[in-house]
Amino acid sequence: MTLLVLALATAGCTDSDSRTYAVPDGVCGVAVDSDLLSPFLPDGQKLTQRAYNSGQESPRCRLSVDGKLVVYLSGDVVPAETDPIKVQDRALVRLGNPASVGIGGSARVADNGAMAVAACTYEGSRRKFVALVQLQEKVPAKTSERRDALRSFLGAYFSKAMAKQGCEQAS
Repeated sequence: MTLLVLALATAGCTDSDSRTYAVPDGVCGVAVDSDLLSPFLPDGQKLTQRAYNSGQESPRCRLSVDGKLVVYLSGDVVPAETDPIKVQDRALVRLGNPASVGIGGSARVADNGAMAVAACTYEGSRRKFVALVQLQEKVPAKTSERRDALRSFLGAYFSKAMAKQGCEQAS
């Protein structure tokens, strides 16, 4: 009898520590392979996506699992002379050990987030598009795996998010 109770209790814990929601093939209207998004999503029952604008040129996306924010994404169209990497230097440092990667015109991947920037044409004007990904959970648990997953995700997400925003890649 004791073994049966222990087995049921263990099974109950395992079920609550599993992912019961489907990982989508995109975030807030930007198509991205679910395998690239999956590493950032913890176990839980329900995934919620919330897209909103922080201004006409500033879409935002929040991914929550069981009501808790796990991934925050932003995209901004900024003046061509702005250097978002320089402007956000302290924020990138707070995300942990930012390092340059070859995405867009300039990009950094940190322990808990990533940013990429590229020149573009927006509504007929020279501008830049900047995308930021911030992780609110340390998922995956190993920092090296998290950084690799961020690099892969940002590499697939960035150009699609820029196109969705109406920023055409500068030649």
